[in-house]
Amino acid sequence: MNRIPIYGQIKGCTIYPAPDGKPAANPAAIDCTITPPVVTFETGTVQMMGSLTVPDQSRIADMSLSITVPVSPYSAKLSGKGLMGYEARWAQEVTDPSGAIRVVQGVCYISGYVTQIPASAVNPGAEGTSDYNVSVVKYRLVVDGKELHNIDRGNGVLIIDGVDYRSEVDKLL
Repeated sequence: MNRIPIYGQIKGCTIYPAPDGKPAANPAAIDCTITPPVVTFETGTVQMMGSLTVPDQSRIADMSLSITVPVSPYSAKLSGKGLMGYEARWAQEVTDPSGAIRVVQGVCYISGYVTQIPASAVNPGAEGTSDYNVSVVKYRLVVDGKELHNIDRGNGVLIIDGVDYRSEVDKLL
């Protein structure tokens, strides 16, 4: 049996505002939590011994990004009017099949519209956090130098793990 590396603990995560696709010099938050978008295909129903839900792998449902950051004047840079850009970076521990441990980088590039600008609860003795939600237009995920997702709704790009899910449709249009 071939062994594969085990991707383990996230060592830290930083998010940068990235207007025009270029990350700002300073992060908006350090040690934040991001939840990248889930890619969900649109579905249709066909009749095969009853109804069967079949995905249309050339079309995707709405995607959203969740960002949880400590409350600070810097985190306000994550909200804005119009299309916003973000770059989230994290370090992740990987154990190779030989047992060697290394740390790799993950990067998530996002463009979208802020749908929720938070206000933090004030709770003495507790850390205040803010939760931002973003409706995603562009999404690119790179882990350990490998591009896993490249989605650009405006330009019809839907590439997952190197496979272009729109190529058949685009050839016909």
